[in-house]
Amino acid sequence: MAPLRVVGWCVMSVFVLAGCVPQGLYYWGAYEDGLYDRYVENSGEQVEAYLRQSMTEAEANRMPVPPGLYADYGFVLYQRGDKAGAIDYFRRERELYPESTALMNKLIERIEQQDKSGAAELPAAKLAGEER
Repeated sequence: MAPLRVVGWCVMSVFVLAGCVPQGLYYWGAYEDGLYDRYVENSGEQVEAYLRQSMTEAEANRMPVPPGLYADYGFVLYQRGDKAGAIDYFRRERELYPESTALMNKLIERIEQQDKSGAAELPAAKLAGEER
């Protein structure tokens, strides 16, 4: 009877301790899969879907969107030609994560300057400041 009691206590303690696992600070969803597909598999077409899915699920689960996700989605929108959408998501990133203010302001400023000058769309590297 004693071995059965020991096994019972072990099983019960596993279940009790499993409830102590901390929840993640952010809802990452499929964000990591999207990054992997974009940078390793060169599959840009699924990236937008992964980002939208991650944002939607985070909001549905009432968890914060992880740092960089709004900015990443804004950059995808910019590359697609949706400058207003890009600025909107850069602003969301800036509001949610104030430490990104300098970078987000710079990206917004470059897009607005581009619109004022009527210049053709800048390459993504030039928008990010990687001029060669």
